[in-house]
Amino acid sequence: MSAIQFETPENVQLSYKPAGLGTRFLAWFVDQLIIFIGLLLLLFFLVIAGAASDSLLKSLTDPLRDANEGFDPRDPESAQRVMLYLIGLWMVVWGLGSFFYFGISELCLRGQTLGKRSSKIRVVKVDGFALDAISILVRNVFRVVDHLPVLWIVPLLSARSQRFGDMISGTIVIEDEPAKLAGPRHTLANRSAADARFRFDAGQLKKLRPQDVQAIEQLLERWTEISADRREQFVTTIVYSLCQRMDCEPPPSGTDPHKVTDSRRVFLEDLLAAEYRRQNRQLG
Repeated sequence: MSAIQFETPENVQLSYKPAGLGTRFLAWFVDQLIIFIGLLLLLFFLVIAGAASDSLLKSLTDPLRDANEGFDPRDPESAQRVMLYLIGLWMVVWGLGSFFYFGISELCLRGQTLGKRSSKIRVVKVDGFALDAISILVRNVFRVVDHLPVLWIVPLLSARSQRFGDMISGTIVIEDEPAKLAGPRHTLANRSAADARFRFDAGQLKKLRPQDVQAIEQLLERWTEISADRREQFVTTIVYSLCQRMDCEPPPSGTDPHKVTDSRRVFLEDLLAAEYRRQNRQLG
């Protein structure tokens, strides 16, 4: 499957490889297994809690009792009604569990669930913007529709292996590169503010958008893979765009282009380090 190239809002061209259907199915299977185990544990907890509390047990069984008033276990129709009720209730609980599991996981884990992480794939926006809550909400609302057998063929026909929900929300599942993606954060997260050449206050960092952080991370991760001319173009575009929005002085320029690039790289590294420290403070 060919790679997908797009340009980020900061004019950085990136390339991703769509995840294969087999890998996506494996991730989905792992996620469904986690949801199933979670629901079983929840059911077990409710049974234990219900046994300890008559009022809770009554509140849980009242809907079933009301829906099946006059139930006769010897009547096949009554038994069928109870079975249909239980199946419907389980499907509703399963659907809600799946919605919250996938939505919260992809929001908090930057486009990943536990299944996707184990399969080394991730959800991203096809236009280069950072994955946002609206896109996650839309793709998971349409997950219910995508379970219809008639739509199972959509990912097979899609050039990017997108399901219907991905097409509507403008997302795509790609192969992840955990070692490279962790590079800047692993290197800069513990950098002391005293070691920074460029300083940023809280007001400036507040103007930094998630897609800005992602663009800088992607550029630093692929620093050696980009030609010198292209790298100079990307760095210049990103740095001056950020400085204009954050209302800060750009790095000093010089006659040696290599020194100019190095100075701007230090600027981007210091900016990321400051943003990582701010995020760590918010997390306590």
